[in-house]
Amino acid sequence: MRLLPLFVLPFLFGGLVAECPNSALLLNESGEKLCARMFEHSSAYFDQSCGGAYLDAKNGDDFPYMPSGWKNKISSLVVSSRCTLKVWSKEGKLGNNRSFSAGTVYQMKDYKNGLFGNWNDSVQAYFCTCN
Repeated sequence: MRLLPLFVLPFLFGGLVAECPNSALLLNESGEKLCARMFEHSSAYFDQSCGGAYLDAKNGDDFPYMPSGWKNKISSLVVSSRCTLKVWSKEGKLGNNRSFSAGTVYQMKDYKNGLFGNWNDSVQAYFCTCN
């Protein structure tokens, strides 16, 4: 019996493609560069993260209170190249905070928030900047 190389398997099973956008090419529907895109879902499988509804952050966006319907909903995110997304665990930019630089965060639960918590569904404020 002959085994196929691992890189061939995705093509045989429907071409698995990651849903997370490339951080270097992160644009909104109008073609404008975004600072970050935050998603409501993540997955243990990286190719299935960055799912569900998303919230776009432009350069300079400063939200001490999350937009309606987004409080404690962020589970994965992508930050554009040369940008930083700073998040807080409490409204008014209070509580714990963390900065995410350019790249993809497939699972916010992988990032520690306080002594026992993690950042999954914990973002209550954010500030995004680009150089």
